[in-house]
Amino acid sequence: MRLVSLLNAHTIYIEQHETTLEQVFSNLVGLICHHYQLPVCGNRLLELIRNREAEGSTIYPTGIAIPHVRMDDFDDMVIGICFLHKPLIIDGITLRMVVLIITDKSSSKLYLNLVSTLLKLTQNAGMMSLLMSENSTGGVMAAFKKIDLVVKEVLTIGDIMTSAPVYVRPQTTIAEIGNLMRGHGISVFPVVDQSMRFLGEVSILNYLKVGIPDYLMLMDNLQFLPSFEPLERLFEKEMEICAGEIMQEVDVILSPDASIIETVFEMIQHNKRMISIVQDGKLVGVTTAMDIYNKVIRA
Repeated sequence: MRLVSLLNAHTIYIEQHETTLEQVFSNLVGLICHHYQLPVCGNRLLELIRNREAEGSTIYPTGIAIPHVRMDDFDDMVIGICFLHKPLIIDGITLRMVVLIITDKSSSKLYLNLVSTLLKLTQNAGMMSLLMSENSTGGVMAAFKKIDLVVKEVLTIGDIMTSAPVYVRPQTTIAEIGNLMRGHGISVFPVVDQSMRFLGEVSILNYLKVGIPDYLMLMDNLQFLPSFEPLERLFEKEMEICAGEIMQEVDVILSPDASIIETVFEMIQHNKRMISIVQDGKLVGVTTAMDIYNKVIRA
């Protein structure tokens, strides 16, 4: 199925001025409700979109937002698109394109395949440049026809991964790692060298283990030791010990072409909530269990 066959020029618009994401949602709802008969429209549809956004952001690192609403008593797929000539900066992401998708409750596979295709589109600088250069909906439709994207059959982990993850280097001190954990709310980081070659991972448990002497690790029960004293080694060594000394080698890494189900399987089998995505030996992204929940399950 070709992407252009799913689009309607009447529900595409180009925003030339500064705006807000809320206003974009409102404009898209207005266009869609004007041209389609939906079970729910107007403010109620806007409320459904807001509720979905409250569950988790639909903004992807490639600069596209893909809000999605599933409706009862609706057997179609409607797509509205806004191209932002003055991008919005949201959570550090430069947002250039918003695609609102409205479907019935049984079209999950088609929706996910469409998301995958849209993400591939936004990863292609040439295609995006062609679309963003247009100043009319007719021109945009002509550009989509020229691009001739086919809605792919499989959503891969590369489509939903965080492609610019926070990472550390072997020489990063554990004091710096602690600051990163606190600042980003992340408990595990990939470790890479100067050329982004993947070396391993360092986690909060690796960090805390610095404060536990080896002899204590051999004991079954530490109830006799209520003192905090062993952990004080953390404070003494924070500026001396580096990621390269405490990181762990990782057996479970995936390529961007890995399927979602393979990723979930590996997470469950190895009790991992985050997996590093590696291609040709280099880190290209990470994905978490919450990424899959928010971008696939709850999508």
